[in-house]
Amino acid sequence: MDDIRETAWDHISGEKRATFSTSEKKWIREIQRLHEQYPDEVDIRCVNKDGSILAYVPVEWLRIRPKKKSNLSAEQIAASKARLELARQKRLDDLRKADAAVATMEGGSK
Repeated sequence: MDDIRETAWDHISGEKRATFSTSEKKWIREIQRLHEQYPDEVDIRCVNKDGSILAYVPVEWLRIRPKKKSNLSAEQIAASKARLELARQKRLDDLRKADAAVATMEGGSK
């Protein structure tokens, strides 16, 4: 049961703030980020031993929106895959170069 992650909104009609409770890391980080950015609007009430969080947030922030659907052609999908692979390869090359530079520096300092 320790693996269960949940998020809950509690809002009473007419109230200006809602209660937001979560044990999901992405929402915990988001609430903490929003608290830093809007300390007067986000009131973190409790951080539990398991890391879950309970906060008061403005009701206006509650939004439910469906995931955007994309209608990409096969050619667009192929181009996107190629761009992603190229970026991935560039990142790996950059990491390898950085590792080599560190190894060179460590070898030269002995």
